[in-house]
Amino acid sequence: MPKMCAMDLGLLNNILENSLAQSKNLRPRNYHFKPSTLFYGGARAGKISTALLHASTYKRPVFVDGTDARLNLAQLAKALPLFCQDKGVDLLILKHPPLDFPLLNLPTFITQSTPKNTPKGFKTEAILPLNFAEFVALHKKEPSTLLARFLKEGNLPELLFCPASEIALKKQALYALAFKDKAPLFKALLPYQARSLSTHHLYTQLKKTLKISKDSLYAFIAFLQESQTLLSLASLKATRPKLYFYDFSLPYAFSYTHPLPPVFENMLALELIRHFGVSKIACHFNAFLAANRHLCIPSPFPTPEQLKHTLPLLLKGMAANIQVWIVTINTALKGACGKHAWQACGFGDFCLQVLPTL
Repeated sequence: MPKMCAMDLGLLNNILENSLAQSKNLRPRNYHFKPSTLFYGGARAGKISTALLHASTYKRPVFVDGTDARLNLAQLAKALPLFCQDKGVDLLILKHPPLDFPLLNLPTFITQSTPKNTPKGFKTEAILPLNFAEFVALHKKEPSTLLARFLKEGNLPELLFCPASEIALKKQALYALAFKDKAPLFKALLPYQARSLSTHHLYTQLKKTLKISKDSLYAFIAFLQESQTLLSLASLKATRPKLYFYDFSLPYAFSYTHPLPPVFENMLALELIRHFGVSKIACHFNAFLAANRHLCIPSPFPTPEQLKHTLPLLLKGMAANIQVWIVTINTALKGACGKHAWQACGFGDFCLQVLPTL
C-alpha cells in the first residue's frame, strides 16, 4: 500500500473518533431513514451529525470527509475497498465525495448540499435544522425558559453549545466561508424574510444596491432553494411565493434592528414544514393553511382588539371545519369569529402538545 494511503487510512479513524466525540451531546433527530441515503441541506443543518448519530449503532463505521485537505482522495479510493474488507467496516459515511469516488457494497450515507448527482439506488432526505421539540430534548430545562433562547440563537445543531455572545459572529463567518463571493448577496436577501417575492422582483430590488447579473442571482436562488437554505411556500391568494430561511434567526446575526414578526412567522413555518411536509403548507397572508384543515396564525403578542380586526379577513371564505390556531409567544386565549372557534396558545405548547396531534 502506498505510504500516503496508509496515512490517509489512519486518518479515517481519527476523523471518525473526533466527529463522534463532537456529536455525543446530540440526541437522535426526528427523521426515519436507513442506508443507503443521501442527506442534503443547508450549512450546519445537521447532516453529518445525523449520519454520525446513526453510525453509533454500528460496530465499525468509517467516515470519509471529502473536504479534508489532508486526504489524498484518489489514492484513498483505491485502498479503501481492501481496508474496509480487512477491518470489517459495516458502515461508510461520505461527506461531499467527488463524483468519481467509487461506492462500495456497504451500507452508506452521503452528505452534500443538494440532491444533485444522487447515486443510483440511493434515497434522498432533506435535513432541516432542529425543531423546537428536538431543541428542548437537548436541554434539561423547562420549555418555557428555552423559547427566548431558541428565538434569539436559532436552530442550527452545531451551534447549540456555542456561547451566546459568539453565535452572531460565528454565523457571519460560516456564511462567508460557505458562500464566498456570494456572501454579500446572501446578506442582502435576509431583510426579505417572510415576504411574498418572485426571483424577478428580488432582482429588481437588489440591483439597486448590488452589482449583480440576473443570471447569477437566478442561479444563486436556485441553489439556495435546492439546498433547503431558502424555502418557498405557495400562497393561496398571491401569485408570488413567500420566502423563509432554514435558520429563522439568521437576520439577527447580521442586523441589530431586524423585526420580530417575520422571524416568528419563519419559526412557525419551519415547525409546520417538519410536521406536515412543505407540499402540505400554503401561505394565507401571514398565516399558514396546513393539510387544508388547520389554519395556523403566528402572532407574537396578540390582543383581543387586534384579533377582532384581523381574524375576519383571514377567515373569509374558509370552510367551517377548519381548525384555527393562533400561535403566540406565551398568550393563551379562546374565542370565536363567525362560524369559526379559535384558540391561542404559546409557541412551546403548540409545538410540544398541539402539533403532534394534528
